[in-house]
Amino acid sequence: MKGSLELLPQQSQTRDEGVRRCCLLAQISASGERTDKQLWFLYPSAIAMPEDDNCDSYLLAVLLPAMQMRLNIIVHGSISSALLANLTEFQQVWKKWSPEQFFLVDIQVKSIRECETKVAGAIVAFSGGADAQFTAYRHATGKAGYSSQRLKAGVFIHGFDISLSDEKGFIGAKRLASAALEDLDIKLFTVSTNIRELWSINWESYFGSALASVLCAFYKYAGVGLIAGGPSYSELFMRMGDHPMLDPMLSSGVFQIMHDGCGFDRTEKIRTLSAWSCGVRNLRVCWEGDNTDRNCGECEKCVRTRLNFLIAGVKDPTCFSTPLKTEHLKRMILSSSHVISEWERILLEMTNATVDSKWIHQVQKTIKRNPPLIYLLPQGTRRRKLLTKLKGRIIH
Repeated sequence: MKGSLELLPQQSQTRDEGVRRCCLLAQISASGERTDKQLWFLYPSAIAMPEDDNCDSYLLAVLLPAMQMRLNIIVHGSISSALLANLTEFQQVWKKWSPEQFFLVDIQVKSIRECETKVAGAIVAFSGGADAQFTAYRHATGKAGYSSQRLKAGVFIHGFDISLSDEKGFIGAKRLASAALEDLDIKLFTVSTNIRELWSINWESYFGSALASVLCAFYKYAGVGLIAGGPSYSELFMRMGDHPMLDPMLSSGVFQIMHDGCGFDRTEKIRTLSAWSCGVRNLRVCWEGDNTDRNCGECEKCVRTRLNFLIAGVKDPTCFSTPLKTEHLKRMILSSSHVISEWERILLEMTNATVDSKWIHQVQKTIKRNPPLIYLLPQGTRRRKLLTKLKGRIIH
């Protein structure tokens, strides 16, 4: 017998800092024990909010955790019929991807909304990173061609990559994001939420659903929410929290989630962004440094981005306060086979771009100094063959 997770939407509250939407989550175990939590979102007061019983955001936020905990969901409010249909397929995807971790659950809903109509315009989840900047820049400038969306605003979320307790870091990062979007004549809205503090779940699997749960409440302001993708179509692998196949399944009848940018790898995105001086100056890619509102310039993500810029013909972009040195690469630690694959791809791109040989040699040394697990296993073993096959899928 499964337990259950009941969603009880609360009345929204208007405060000085914005509108607080809240849902009581009553988790009832198979033995009948009850644990209550509160899920909340703090939105700008200037945005018209969904009705209090609209539970689309809440369902998106709890579905994957409920699947992990094998909890059937009972919604004491309304859900879009289109969203329910999409989430039925969404569950099937995760069941196939991770059958040992995620399980099909039943969703009971008090009220189902039909015949909904989208409003015009789009918003983009905007952290100020390379992927988000690329999506905002190419849509705002019409570089996405026929697929260009009319961007009305970016949405920066406090409580995701910057914790709720880090107010100073968020204010600084918000300043960078606002300056970049202002240059494109796009507004920046901020939303705070405790969604990441509620669950013990792999964020890499969960963050696509979490983004959609925040964005969908803007449906009276815009009908499309853009989520900037990371890997290109040639680099995609399963079990990603945001995925060009998965993200559209987070759409409702009034709000469409679109995955954007998979036609470009990271170096191609950086090459495009290098023509946007304000964007480069306010680019924030670092998540390992002591200060969350700036780039440390020395962590793996920072150095890898520096190399992307180097391939694009920009040696010292203005988003880094110090010049790139070979010492940055000499002490570099590559933490996973996926990261090593990224560096192998950069090495190939550097060679094709005729980058100075001293950088090519340093990247070669970095890769050799950080061999993936596959090369440490004996030749001919079943484990090595399996990893070789998997590595080929990731790279190619």
